[in-house]
Amino acid sequence: MNSSGMKFAFVVWLMWAFSVLVTGGIVTRHTNIKCEIHDQSFAEVKVCRLKVLGRGIIGANVHLHILSLPIKTTLINFSVFKKMSGYHPFLFNITADLCHYMKHPNPSNVFFYFYRALTPYINVNHTCPINYFSKQHDVILKDFVLDDKMFSIVPAPVGSYMFLIKLIANGALRATIYSYLDINVDKP
Repeated sequence: MNSSGMKFAFVVWLMWAFSVLVTGGIVTRHTNIKCEIHDQSFAEVKVCRLKVLGRGIIGANVHLHILSLPIKTTLINFSVFKKMSGYHPFLFNITADLCHYMKHPNPSNVFFYFYRALTPYINVNHTCPINYFSKQHDVILKDFVLDDKMFSIVPAPVGSYMFLIKLIANGALRATIYSYLDINVDKP
């Protein structure tokens, strides 16, 4: 990491540490989720909703039924937006080759931390190519609950955020998932 990158990382860490000291910890919650299919012949949305799992516990659920196989390449574009009179880019905009990542996970890549947080809740755990119809090749995220500890590694100040996830398969944008969350918004 070069000098300017280290300075940026240090400044972000200081912002996070200050927000934790001021607010007394991190409290997160899902507020909304939307799924958009760009190519109806590629996939369909079976489920895209939040579900109350208990008092104050909200789980995200997504089920994308894949209609068009084989899938030879898959890219995931993951970006974070912060709400400030509209949503504006914030901190991350990463594109990861999921096929390569599944063969060679890299803990020094930011995508590693986001994928690791989803691992217990998602069925995406195999490499490419995906070339036969089976329910295991649908993309299923079940009861994903935000854990306040997730943001101890990836700092974020108090506010409302949108995670924008674009699924690019076989060279074309196929689906976009918009996940909205709050960090310490309701804390006094």
